[in-house]
Amino acid sequence: MAGTMAGTFGLTAPGMQIGTAALAPATGISLVAPRLSQMPRISVAMCVYNGEPYLPGQLDSLLAQQDVELEVVIVDDCSTDGSLALLHQYAARDSRIRVHANETNLGHLRSFEKCMALCAHDLIAPCDQDDLWHPRKLIILAEAIGDADMAYCNSAYIDEQGRPLGRSISDDLKHMHAGRDPLPYCFQNTVSGHALLVRRAVYDAALPFPAKLYHDWWLAMRAAAGKGVVYVDAPLVQFRRHCEAYSPLGKEKEACRDRASKNRKWLEQMLYVFEQFGQTQWPSSTLGREWVQAFHGAMDGRLGPLRGLVWRNRRSVPPWSGPRWLAAMRCYARCKRKIRRAQGEPVLKTSLFR
Repeated sequence: MAGTMAGTFGLTAPGMQIGTAALAPATGISLVAPRLSQMPRISVAMCVYNGEPYLPGQLDSLLAQQDVELEVVIVDDCSTDGSLALLHQYAARDSRIRVHANETNLGHLRSFEKCMALCAHDLIAPCDQDDLWHPRKLIILAEAIGDADMAYCNSAYIDEQGRPLGRSISDDLKHMHAGRDPLPYCFQNTVSGHALLVRRAVYDAALPFPAKLYHDWWLAMRAAAGKGVVYVDAPLVQFRRHCEAYSPLGKEKEACRDRASKNRKWLEQMLYVFEQFGQTQWPSSTLGREWVQAFHGAMDGRLGPLRGLVWRNRRSVPPWSGPRWLAAMRCYARCKRKIRRAQGEPVLKTSLFR
C-alpha cells in the first residue's frame, strides 16, 4: 500500500525545504529513514459527515502512515449515509481507530474541537474525510516541527474523481507563512487543517475556538504567537475539491464570494479575526486590539492611527514580497480603499468565512 501511495503522489526526488516559507512549489521529497530517535506518537483527528464515497481512500492512506505510533480518532457528525457503518467496519479491523458518534449535529467547527479533545497523544493531525495522504506525511512533519508549535505542508488539488488538477494551495496563496509572528496569519491564513501537525498544548491554549473562524486559522495564529510555525514545501496531501467540500480553497472564486459585498466581507473578516485575537491573553494579543481600534478609526475618517500601525508593522503586513517600505504603503492604500468601499456596500448574504 505504501509503495502504491508514494507512486500516486509522485514524490521520490529530493526537493523538500523545511523551516522556511519557500515560494517555489516542491518537485518532490526524499523517502528516507526517519531521523528521530523515537517513533513519534501522533493522534489523527478526523471529522466525518456524509463522506461515505471518499472514506475508504482517506482511511487507507491514514493506516498506511509509516514510522509513527498512530491513533485515529473519528467523530461522525450525525451522517445520514453509510459513513458511520463504514467507520465501525474499519474500527473492527484495526484497533488504532476509535469512532465517536455525535448525538446531535455539531457542525464542522465544533466537531473538530470535540475530536481534538478526545486525542491521547501530544501531537495532533486534523484530517478531512475526502483527501489522500502521502504515507510519510506524518513522519516528515514530525521531523520538521523541531521545537516549534506547528508544522504544515503544501497540498495538491485533485478533483472529485481523484484526478490531479495541476496546481497546489501554494500556487493560489503565493506566500506560505512561517515563523513566530501571528500578524501575517491574521491577514491571511495559509495553514490548512488537513496539512498541519500541532502540539496538544497549542490546542489547549487556543480554547475556546471562536464560533465563526476556521479551527486551522485559529490554531495557526496561536502557534505563531508561541513557539512558531514551520512550513514544509512539499505536497504531502492530495486535497480533493468538489461542490460538497467545506473549505473554499481551490474552488471557483465566483461561487465562493458575495461579489456585491466583497469589501464589506473583507472588513468584517478582519474585524472579527483581530477582535478574537485581541480578547486572548496570548503573546502579542495587544496587536489585535490596536488593529481593531485602527480599523474603526479609519471607518470614522481618522486615518492616522491606521497609517502609523501599518508602518510600525511593515515587516508583517501584506504583500509579503518586495521592499517592506513599499509593502507598508501598498497595505495602507489597500486597507483605506477597502474600508471606504465597504461602507457603501450591502450587508452580507453569505457566511463570513465561506
